[in-house]
Amino acid sequence: MRKPRAPRRGWAKITLGVSLLFAVGVFVYFSLAGAPLNGAVLGALVVVAGVWEYRRKLQDQITAEKYEAEAEQRQRRNRR
Repeated sequence: MRKPRAPRRGWAKITLGVSLLFAVGVFVYFSLAGAPLNGAVLGALVVVAGVWEYRRKLQDQITAEKYEAEAEQRQRRNRR
């Protein structure tokens, strides 16, 4: 009997972390350049885009795992 697999969310978390680091970098860069408001706006935009992408990737993974589980159930039913 196969063990149930845990959801794989590693790449989604990594890309979210990279976007958050990039947002901090954008804010710091523009703050040092003398435009902290521009940096805050662009940083917030990058964070929102990163969270949006993170949620989309999670939803894609959940959907794929659901279809995979349904296919395994159909195979088990057909074997009986």
